[in-house]
Formats: sequence, C-alpha cells, structure tokens
Amino acid sequence: MKFSQLSIIALNTLALVFLAPAIAFSQPMRPGFNSNLTEAQKVQMKSLRDSTRSQIDAVLTDAQRTQLENALKSGTKPREAMQALNLSDEQRSKLRAIKESEKTQRQALLTPEQRQKMTELRSNRPKLNLSPEQRQKMQAIRENTRQKISSVLTSEQKAQLDQDRKTGDRRPKWDSLNLQPEQKAQIKAIREASNSEIKAILTPTQLQEFNQRGDRRANLRNSSVK
Repeated sequence: MKFSQLSIIALNTLALVFLAPAIAFSQPMRPGFNSNLTEAQKVQMKSLRDSTRSQIDAVLTDAQRTQLENALKSGTKPREAMQALNLSDEQRSKLRAIKESEKTQRQALLTPEQRQKMTELRSNRPKLNLSPEQRQKMQAIRENTRQKISSVLTSEQKAQLDQDRKTGDRRPKWDSLNLQPEQKAQIKAIREASNSEIKAILTPTQLQEFNQRGDRRANLRNSSVK
C-alpha cells in the first residue's frame, strides 16, 4: 500500500501525534530547531521519516488508508483522524513499536547539544488546553484559512508548495514560490484575519499563550510574505 500525495503532504506538515498516550507519526523538526541541523542530518532525517511512513503504511488496511485520507482532506486533525480508524490491538502495538524505533534512531542522529535544544523547545511550547467546542471552531477557522491561501496561489505555486512540504522544512517552501507583491499582501491579510478569529474564541489565559506561540510562528511565516 502507498500513501497518496495528499496524505504524505498532510503527514509532513502537521504535528502528527495520535493514539494517546504515545504513538506518533514521524514528523519534521520544529522550525526553531531545523536550522541547527547539518545538511547531512537533514538528509538522514528525511530518509528516516520516509522509512517510518512506509512502515506505518504497511500496518493500515486499504479501508483505513482511504478513511484517513478523506478525514485529512476535510480538515480533521491527524490525532482525531487516527483515533477514528478503529485500529486493532495488534495494529496499535505495531505502530507503537514503529514510533519507538523512529524516536531512538532520530535521537541517535543528534549531538548531545541538539538533543538538549530539542528538549528545551518542547518544554517551552505553550499549551492552549482547548475545550472540544474550541477545537472544533479552531479546526474550521484553519481549514477556511488554508482554502483562502490556496485560492491566492497559481497552479504552479500549489504544485511547488506540495513538493517542498515533503522535505519537512517549513520556511523554504514559501521562499521557493516567488510570490508576487499582491499575493504577499493577500496572504498576510488572510493570516491576520485568521488570527483575529482564533483570538475571539480564546479565554484571556489561552490568548496569552496563543500570542507567545504566534510571535514565533509569525517570524517564520510572515517574513516570507512581507
């Protein structure tokens, strides 16, 4: 079985953690950490992600793969999409083993300093602790935002964006699109409107945490469309 281009893109760009407590898809390094990797490490990390995806692919049935693709296409979060697959105990066990193996191999590719940096980035990441209703609204806002941004891009730019996303490096994908000034302005306006909608559904405490997270993301995302 092979993942379609849609599912590969979705699995690369999102933080694909599922099946609490501990099963997760292989995922790209955080933007704040990825720049600390050597070129050789980036190549090794991509190879490891590809290998992990192939192993996960072999565990899922055709029906589960189709269900997952449709769910991701509709904007469902990967965690929720995976939880809805009704995985058997055997599948859960295999996926957990794949996750642990991927984690061990990923750690082995890093230097002690890089492993410490990764730990710091994870521990400092703010958590919004959204309610089910908030998560549903957030999902709808983000899906609407993705659709609006997609409508601004040309067919060639969409194809390039899909290709670049496979590398797991988030910032260069926008640099490679050669956006026109008008497109940059439109995308920036779309993102600002999306942030306003999200802020409107958050509590004061959540809003503070969201702003801390947004400051880091804005520097990475909007710098390429200014």
